[in-house]
Amino acid sequence: MTYYVLLAGIVLGIGINLLIIRKYPAKIEKYFKLLAVLLFAVYSVRLFSEDVFNDTFNLLYVDVTTPIDADSTWVLPRNISLILVFLRWATLMAIVWGLLSPFFDQRFLKFFMATFGLTIGVLNIVFFRENIIAFIGTDNFLSYRSIQFIAEIIIFMTLVVMNIFMIIREKLVPKWRDVLNLFLISGIASLAVMPLTSLYNLLGEYGAITDDFNKEHIIFLVLPFVIMLVSYFVMFNKRQKDRDLMLLYLVFAAYIDYFFERRTGLGGLPLHLCNTAIILMLFSFVFRLKGVFYFNYFANVLGALVAIVLPSIGTEDMYSMVSIHYWYNHWYAFFIPILGVAFHTFERPTLKLMVKAIGVFTAYYIVVLFLNAWFNNYTWTDYFFTYGDNISGRFNVERLQYENVVSFTWNNLTFTFFWLYQILLYLSFIFLMFASWYVYDAIFQFFDAYYALIIKKRKMRMDMLNLRKLLNGKDIHDPIDPGGINMLKISHFTKQYGNSKRKAVDDFSLEVNDGEVFGFVGHNGAGKSTTIKSLVGIQSITEGEMEICGYSIKTQPLEAKRNIGYVSDNHAVYEKLTGREYIHYVADLYKVPADLREERMANYLDKFNLAFAVDNEIKSYSHGMKQKLVVIASLIHDPKVWILDEPLTGLDPTSSIQIKETMREHANRGNIVFFSSHVIEVVERICDRIAIIAHGKLVGVYVVKDFVSKGMSLEKLYLESMAKKPAAIPEVKVNVE
Repeated sequence: MTYYVLLAGIVLGIGINLLIIRKYPAKIEKYFKLLAVLLFAVYSVRLFSEDVFNDTFNLLYVDVTTPIDADSTWVLPRNISLILVFLRWATLMAIVWGLLSPFFDQRFLKFFMATFGLTIGVLNIVFFRENIIAFIGTDNFLSYRSIQFIAEIIIFMTLVVMNIFMIIREKLVPKWRDVLNLFLISGIASLAVMPLTSLYNLLGEYGAITDDFNKEHIIFLVLPFVIMLVSYFVMFNKRQKDRDLMLLYLVFAAYIDYFFERRTGLGGLPLHLCNTAIILMLFSFVFRLKGVFYFNYFANVLGALVAIVLPSIGTEDMYSMVSIHYWYNHWYAFFIPILGVAFHTFERPTLKLMVKAIGVFTAYYIVVLFLNAWFNNYTWTDYFFTYGDNISGRFNVERLQYENVVSFTWNNLTFTFFWLYQILLYLSFIFLMFASWYVYDAIFQFFDAYYALIIKKRKMRMDMLNLRKLLNGKDIHDPIDPGGINMLKISHFTKQYGNSKRKAVDDFSLEVNDGEVFGFVGHNGAGKSTTIKSLVGIQSITEGEMEICGYSIKTQPLEAKRNIGYVSDNHAVYEKLTGREYIHYVADLYKVPADLREERMANYLDKFNLAFAVDNEIKSYSHGMKQKLVVIASLIHDPKVWILDEPLTGLDPTSSIQIKETMREHANRGNIVFFSSHVIEVVERICDRIAIIAHGKLVGVYVVKDFVSKGMSLEKLYLESMAKKPAAIPEVKVNVE
């Protein structure tokens, strides 16, 4: 009769489900989420109820020819019991995925619920009677556990049908990768939701406890770090919603595993720090409560780590539910908040958030001190180890604890406080919170650097593939644009910084030929330095292309930079090196042969009158000497393209003349000199052509001798250009005659 009721309920539930879908198609998503909330509520009834099957002992290795003693209770035959162990395990995983499926648009979840979930639902129906016996010890189908289980199956199967409907509606066809993900994720996820009695059910007792750094304790101590690191390296390059899904799965698994062990009385209240953490984590991740999360992050993680290092399990066997519950509970409290920050579900904490966490911890600490003093009038409680000697005994400070006591009586109740011990415990924890904050920060900096390296390597591989495609069979060291081997070429270059909507440089195009000294002129903030820094590869290109001697600075950066000599506007150098060491350092980067570098260095040191100081540390150099040293280093490899950003700023007249002469000599040898300057007279005197830029836009490109022959000065041309609005400025481009 009960089977008929169950099947009728499932059919009715699915029928109502289909009617709602048909009549209110726009509200399917909300209805889907409501079903998940109902499933959570109904399953919680099972979670908070007694379960006779948890006492089943050693199904795999017990001698079936020997009668089962009183401590080895089987409420069902051995083969059925074995099936139920794994069915319960799989059901727990299916329940958690079912709770999350309406809130994440994931192909994996839909296929999981439509296949594995459907299978689990059907098996629970087939073994319905056995499930009821496992719950209460008899097959009383009128018990509240039977009613709860019927409701659970109906709602779960309705969720399964909803997922099948979603697959049909969205015409999702599973691929081999979906099947692989289904098995891979299911296998890993099953470990997170293992029922706490499974090892005891299957294997009996292990025969040892996890305590005092024995080999079992060390294994359980190392495991959370391994789990955390593996989780990070598996998920760090996944989509954010995938990482959020994993964390929520762990949070629900932690919640379910915590309440798997039924607790009664005042001592069973979840007021111990790590017990509180499990409940708070559920709320913080589901509702994105930052304040609650950072309390977990700063206080609970540390408390869990202390509990892992110094376990208080008593004499419980390693496979017992009490022992497994202890370890699972503290593992989750330890690594879930860390992964929450590592996966960017919550932002990296600041010192301000740390202070708030300390405030919440202080309030919590005061509350548990009072509750311990109050509740110990009725029963033994030791929330956060503030009342017993668990911690003081480990550090041999029981005398300090029990000789510094304040006690008073109120309303026939005695309130006892170990004031000195409790203050020292509080201060120690605050100190460790600060220490852990710095440790976290160092760890995250390491992982950030590692992540950046992985992303960079991935980008380099993609760039190489794209480059080979563009070269179409040519050697990767060949220029991508053979027609531009004697040219500096900028095509439709645009640069935007970060999330700014303003374009620092907008659609800038320019060509500079060999043999030219080319001047780049503009007001402060016009975009000169932005263009030059992108041209030499210091910063990225938002849009467009830049080529040096036919090599793309985007796709062939090394080849392009080999042809560049660059003098920046701030001449940053390694000041603890000597001038000679610095020049050799740059020459080594460009693989300049020893004989050539010595010849060139001697020539330029003599030319710039720097030989007297070349063996002194650079920190002793004046501004002008540093500038000349940078110029020499930029020319040591005889670059085809010499780029200078405000090279004459702050130089004395002699040094300015020397650099100007060198610029002209370099161009006369068939090279390109491209430089920016504020000094109009210098640009006009030594340049073959100039480009004027204003507000990120190219005003025009001019041949110097053309406007000079017409009696027009560069100063006048520049001022007229600046007076016009950028949008109205025509792009005047005059070719070299």
